[in-house]
Order: sequence, then C-alpha cells, then structure tokens
Amino acid sequence: MTPPVLRLGIAGLGLASTFTLPAFAKHARVRLAAAADLRRPARERFAAEFGAKTFETIETLCASPDVDAVYIATPNDLHAEHAIVAAEHRKHVIVEKPMALTIGACEAMNAAAQRNGIYLLCGHTHSFAPPIRRMREIINSGELGRLTMLHTWNYTDLLYRPRMAWELDTRRGGGVVFVQAPHQVDIVRLLSGGLVRSVRAMTGAWATERPTEGNYAAYLEFEDGTPATLVYSGYAHFDTAELHEWVGERGQARDPETHARGRAAFQALGMGDATELETRLRESKRYGGESPRTAGGPAAHQVFGLTLASCERGDLRQAPGGLYVYGDDGRQEIPVPLEPSGATAVIDELYEAIRTDTPPPHDGRWGEATVEVCLAILESARLRREIFLSHQVPWRG
Repeated sequence: MTPPVLRLGIAGLGLASTFTLPAFAKHARVRLAAAADLRRPARERFAAEFGAKTFETIETLCASPDVDAVYIATPNDLHAEHAIVAAEHRKHVIVEKPMALTIGACEAMNAAAQRNGIYLLCGHTHSFAPPIRRMREIINSGELGRLTMLHTWNYTDLLYRPRMAWELDTRRGGGVVFVQAPHQVDIVRLLSGGLVRSVRAMTGAWATERPTEGNYAAYLEFEDGTPATLVYSGYAHFDTAELHEWVGERGQARDPETHARGRAAFQALGMGDATELETRLRESKRYGGESPRTAGGPAAHQVFGLTLASCERGDLRQAPGGLYVYGDDGRQEIPVPLEPSGATAVIDELYEAIRTDTPPPHDGRWGEATVEVCLAILESARLRREIFLSHQVPWRG
C-alpha cells in the first residue's frame, strides 16, 4: 500500500523558507499543501511553484481542511500564538526555534497540544544534523567510554547581515541568545541526555548600532556532572568555518572574506538600528523577494561551528564529510551520508510520531527545556550568578 502523505501548511514564508522548502518539496511523505504570509509576492510565488493554496492569515490556513500539519516559521514573538491557533484547529505543529520566549508561553503551547490531541515538534535546530545524530549513536554505544565533557563554539557574521527590526530587539525574541543559542543548547542536551542542572553565563552587546546580545559564553552542568561550554559571537571577526575547510553553516563553500565584506558593507551603508534600507535588503532576500537566495544542494554537511565531544577513550567532532574520531591510534574519519538531512529528519520525526501515535523526541517538553536554558543564559548574565533549572526532560530518541 502507498503510505499516506502529510499535507503540510507553511506559516511564514521568510528567509528560512528558501532553505527548507526544497527539502520539504522533495520529501516522499509530504505534500506542500498551503502557505500563509502577509506578502502577496510570496503567496503568488508559492502558489505558482507548488500548485498549492495560499492565505493571508494563519487562522485561515489552519481552518483549511486540506492541511494536516503546520510549520510555524513566523517571527519569534509570534511562535506561541500561532502554534496555539494551529493546535486549536487540531493541526499537528512543527515550530521553529525558539519554541517561545517564556516558560509560561511554552506551557500554554503544550497544554493546547495535549487538549487537542495533536503532536507538537520543536525544530529545526542543528541537533537534527546527521553528524550530530551519528555522534550521539557513538556516545550511546559506549565504545569510547563515558562522555566526560562537551564544547560547542560558533563565530559568525550574524549581526552584520541585513536584519529585521524584531531581530534586534531581545524582548521580541531577537539577539543571539534567542536566535542562535537553541541550536547549541539542543546539540549538547541531545549528546548528554537532556538534563541540564545549572547554567552560568555572560552575554555581550558591544555594537551601539545593534542594540541586542551579540555574543555569549555559557557553562552548563548536567545532572550527571558532565560539563559543557557554549560560545557564540556574531560580530563578524573570526569565522569558525575556517576550522571546517571553509564549509559554512549551509554545507556550501564559504568565502574567507565574507565577514570582512559584510562589516564593510554595513559601515558604508551607514545601517543603524534596522533602518529602512536595511529592512528593504532583508525583504529582498526572503521567499518571494526580488533577490532571494538560491538553495542548491549542499556539497557537505551543514556545520554549526565546532562541536567537540570528549569521552574517556577519545574525542569526536564534526567534519564536512561526517565525523573525526580522535583515539589512541590517531584520527579516524567516519563518513556520514548527507541524507536524511536535518530538514528531512524534522519531517520524518513528526511523520513517525503520527504513524505510531507516540510523542516525538523533540516534543514540546523538550523545546520548553531548551527555552529554559536560553532564559537562564540571559538571567545568569543579568544577575551574575548560577541559575538552577526545573523544567528539564531526558532525551527519548
């Protein structure tokens, strides 16, 4: 028998759509059935490209009988509201990171999912990446002994790319702690089993024209005593792609001069706090814009900075082709197939949850625990003390 197809609706055709839609479109278990966006050009392009229905509001999208699940990719401060709308229409939900901006909003989303009998999955984060999943398998196998510590570092040009106004406002879910930390938090939580005991962190906001957090350094202690460090900087100086043969976050070749050009362009244009020009530049790159990014197939794995896992008898880190394992006999490379990609794995996880009637591993409780760590980074930096956590859940994958 032909397996049923999941009819997917997309809420928010932003910049991320230029990367995720191709993966969704070629997935054998998915049909792109509908999309909602306030922008007419985006709706018109989606209808023409996928032969699907389009709507101006998420409410009308979720009311459609032709949609089984909704992918929430709207601005961060709207995630909770839109996920609850979808749940109340009894649509399964995939919500982009961060799940929400407060623990109360996460709880409301989980309650709506439970009340309406739908599955809520939190993604897409780089914990879905094939090398990270393979790293987890090796750690679980015990072949390198017990996990002893984790480090994940990433240096990018995030603050010097064209940004929308909300992306520069921490209260609306902007800044690197809300926009980027969920990736790193999900990675270390998956690799170490999920249960973070406490967080100690500092953040920085060093550019007056970018009034939000641009970097952080965090120390996490897990319940079993495993330590982890999370470091991120979006100030466009050092580029961690240098450590991965200049393969960037999207798995494609990255020019070593990207950061320098981005900073120079920013300074030449005199872009300040989300000026009109900057907003237009950002709009032009979104789905349906005048000059959207092309999303060809990656030549290597998507690598979110440097992730290093240390075990009793060896260390593991990501590589463009898979993993490097450093043991007593030197370095060994373990190839990891590019597929299923992270975006594909998101769909696979929701599809399997529906098929087996079993909550997905990256469910709403997992997402809430990740948000708790992100909030603890901000709180620890503000109070300059260790923050103890109470909403953590174990990994069930």
